[in-house]
Amino acid sequence: MNGVQKAAALLLSLDKTLAAQVLGLLPREQADQARSALTVASTPAGDELNLMLLDFKVRFQSRPVLPRNPVTELREPPDLIGDVSSSRRQLPIEQPAPVVVPTAEPNPGPFAFLEGRHPDDIRLLLREEQSQTIAVIAAQLPPALSAAVLAGLASDRQAEVLQRIAHLGPTDAEILDDIAAALKDRLTPPRVRAGGVPQAAELLRRSPRPATRSMLNALDETDADLADELRQTLFSFDDLLKLDDETLRIILQETDDRQWAMALKASAAPVRQKVLSCLPPIVAKAFKDEMESLGPVRLSEMTAVRQQIADSIRRLEDSGLIALPVG
Repeated sequence: MNGVQKAAALLLSLDKTLAAQVLGLLPREQADQARSALTVASTPAGDELNLMLLDFKVRFQSRPVLPRNPVTELREPPDLIGDVSSSRRQLPIEQPAPVVVPTAEPNPGPFAFLEGRHPDDIRLLLREEQSQTIAVIAAQLPPALSAAVLAGLASDRQAEVLQRIAHLGPTDAEILDDIAAALKDRLTPPRVRAGGVPQAAELLRRSPRPATRSMLNALDETDADLADELRQTLFSFDDLLKLDDETLRIILQETDDRQWAMALKASAAPVRQKVLSCLPPIVAKAFKDEMESLGPVRLSEMTAVRQQIADSIRRLEDSGLIALPVG
């Protein structure tokens, strides 16, 4: 039976007065369809009626509950049920005016707490759930969000969940609440990021160069040590690998040659090769000879010299002579 036929069969199983009141609550078009179906309907058998009533109960309980509204009693309820199957007589056209039932507030549903989350987070939350449970949850979410969640699943899992959604019937509200409560218990609180010098330095790296210089200059007035520490994180000696050859040549011209031999002696091979490749061959050979003549160098001395070169490079940038790469 289709929906209209089921409605007619249900009305036949009701008391005449109650059936008339139900018809009075329907929109005019639906009420006319139900009256037409009543003229050819018959009371279903016991088992069929029980199944139909059970289906109605499940569908009714899965919908938002509407607030009760008093129904005006009919003075003379029309004989709607009677022996309709045999007489096929036309039902009375005049019916009491429909009672307007106020619409309830939209029910956000038990899984509304997932709607503001990223699909990747939801998929991670559901990774250990059975396909049937995922199908139940996906059926309750907005289609666009469900599609984004399913898109990240393996293809075989996608097909299985989609199949279960297609065959999914109404789910009891208590079951939905239980699933939602279990998911909420597994949710991890949002990660709270800590502050610190690395975060402050990252902020400076992502800021325009003029803004970075302005902030550091202002910080010099209140906390010069912190300003120096932040400057060191913005550019270190190993960042020479990020510079183009022309910028590096300018730096070599503007800094002390004696510092470079010690700074390069224990540097990584790529850094050493980068610097030497920007020098004329005769100068590069002189650098190599000086590095060999230095002998063992203390790590503290080499670190201090490298820091001095990095400081000089930052001063060259502040003066506008060079431009360091962002980040």
